[in-house]
Amino acid sequence: MVIIISIITIIAECVKLNKSKGDEKHPKLQKEEDASSASDADGTVLTIGDALFLEDTEVLADDTIYMATITSIGDVMLHSWQINRGYDSATDTFDYLEEFQYVTEYLSHADFTVANLETTFAGRYNGQSTDVHGYADYPCFNSPEVLAENLKEAGIDLVGTANNHSLDSWQSGVYSTLDYLDAAGLLHTGTARSEEEQQTLCIQEINGIKFGFCAYTYSLNGFTVAADQTYSINTLELYSEERLEEMYQQVSDLKDAGADFVLVLLHAGTEYQSLPDENQISTIEGLIDAGADVILGSHPHVIQPMDIRNVTDDDGNSRTVVILYSQGNFVSSQVYRDGIMKDIGMITDITFTKQGEDMDISEVAVAPVYTYWNNEVIGVVPVLEAYNNRDSYDFLSTKDWSRIEDSYKKTIQTLTYYNTINYTCDGYRYYIIPYNE
Repeated sequence: MVIIISIITIIAECVKLNKSKGDEKHPKLQKEEDASSASDADGTVLTIGDALFLEDTEVLADDTIYMATITSIGDVMLHSWQINRGYDSATDTFDYLEEFQYVTEYLSHADFTVANLETTFAGRYNGQSTDVHGYADYPCFNSPEVLAENLKEAGIDLVGTANNHSLDSWQSGVYSTLDYLDAAGLLHTGTARSEEEQQTLCIQEINGIKFGFCAYTYSLNGFTVAADQTYSINTLELYSEERLEEMYQQVSDLKDAGADFVLVLLHAGTEYQSLPDENQISTIEGLIDAGADVILGSHPHVIQPMDIRNVTDDDGNSRTVVILYSQGNFVSSQVYRDGIMKDIGMITDITFTKQGEDMDISEVAVAPVYTYWNNEVIGVVPVLEAYNNRDSYDFLSTKDWSRIEDSYKKTIQTLTYYNTINYTCDGYRYYIIPYNE
């Protein structure tokens, strides 16, 4: 018997890992490596394992562990107070990157970051109103298109564009929004310029793991999509059975097309309610049955509880499912009033692992955030980091500190409302222990 391991065979059996967009890795997220693994200069992992070569037959076991972290944030909105603060009258230009300066590291450290874009980019003087330097505030948002570039610079990779404000700048605004996102280099899902684009599945391969994304909204605030352009927005039309089935089918299609995990950006629920409503719950149950692994909720503008489940599918295989019923506002001009925490949001890191046919969600980490105001900017700060480093955040007001102290206590209580979820606090994040560990 002759044992031969050829260079060609090794290369053919290995999958090159994509590089992370950020070099920083939390110690908890470091990849485990088998003692028999070897790495080449560009990061390709070559694992031989206990390969046995009997006469002319070669058996090569690939024990490579692939790992990727997806970060998610909630609603990104620009009200008039933000538009005004980002306007430079001397140059007649806008910029909003300063809003994200204290959370850019949180957004960019992961392998891929997604957000809910709750505004349109119709272009200056092209919205339903033009009274804020040529742009529009609530109820029909049209924001300076530079925001798309700012989001990209801050670390966002993909935005969901299906929400109740998708038609705020008419049908033309749906399409121009996508054009501006393309120009900024931001991926998007939830709206489309053609039937072909709508039917094109959004699958991204990240570090050797394939992720499928889709986005849907429960409503369009009473606006109606043009009859000959129904492909343009993924709307559930107030949870109609037909549109729900279309959404569930897209989740199944993503899995059939090779997605290892499917993440759904779901815009649903009741505004300013601390618990999900019946429509949210039933819709999400349908998504899980269809094969969704993560539901990233938005629309209520406040944080709602999270749920982590161990689900057994019809084929007998079990998997971990993460449900964020509502991630709250990430950045907006909405404030705390009457006990409603519209100024608090969250940055959620979800870590996925894959080894052969075994796939799982290995970790969930949450960093609460708070939106502060001053005369120059309405921006976002990480709650736990600010709470523990007051000297570094000495620009915050007495009111800001009161809100940070309140959210420091209440955010994790809200997230763990439904069941007892074990967690630790480390590195300014809450690390949630998955259900099946």
